Amino acid sequence: MRKHIAILLGAIILLGFSPRSFAGDLLDGVAATVNRKPLLRSDWDEAVRFEAFMHQERLNDVSQAERAAALQRLIDRELLSAQMVDTRALRPSDDEVAADIFKLREKFSAADDDANWQALLQSYGLTEPTIMAHLKDEVQVMNFIDVQLRPNVRIQDSEVAAYYQAQLIPDLQQNGSRVMPLSEVEPRIRELLVQQHIDELLDIWLHNLRQQSHIQTLVPLPVNAALPAPTEDSNEHAGTTREW
Repeated sequence: MRKHIAILLGAIILLGFSPRSFAGDLLDGVAATVNRKPLLRSDWDEAVRFEAFMHQERLNDVSQAERAAALQRLIDRELLSAQMVDTRALRPSDDEVAADIFKLREKFSAADDDANWQALLQSYGLTEPTIMAHLKDEVQVMNFIDVQLRPNVRIQDSEVAAYYQAQLIPDLQQNGSRVMPLSEVEPRIRELLVQQHIDELLDIWLHNLRQQSHIQTLVPLPVNAALPAPTEDSNEHAGTTREW
């Protein structure tokens, strides 16, 4: 379910510059507008660096397509945030996010002490408060999506059984693992299928929100970027424009 949320982040190529020097090129200006609300280039840059950090990806390895996808995720996040009646609802506490950061640090071998952790953050042009803010935003949006869409999902027992027979058993056999009985894995399969259905509903929801919104992309993006396909209706009525 995290292809949009996770989330809701992206990437940018630094072409040999340091995170700070590159961010300086983007601090001023607007990357896109969503219903006349600006998305700043500096926010785009920060989101890109955050996702590269979370994926343990070198900044210089980030592709132009990932950069474009980052901007689209920021647009999606703005569309979803606008649907929240109470922006404080479903937001995790500082203690919850601090626990997430503690777990995150365990995944980075280069962050075995505070000095190395701070050096790692600095190499991406980030700070711990910035990381906390992004994690809070991610969790809030994911919680909101779950609250809105999960009640619309109904998983039939036949779907669970079909996944067990066609997907799980062959995978376990291929890996030489014990084939667990359906009763033992049924809750996990059911939740996986729920997440898949939520993902499908999210695609539809975001498509409709884009159709109903006025979106302008104000920066050049690569032709091969993964962007929502424009339609005649969206260009005429929603005011969606892209500058390539």
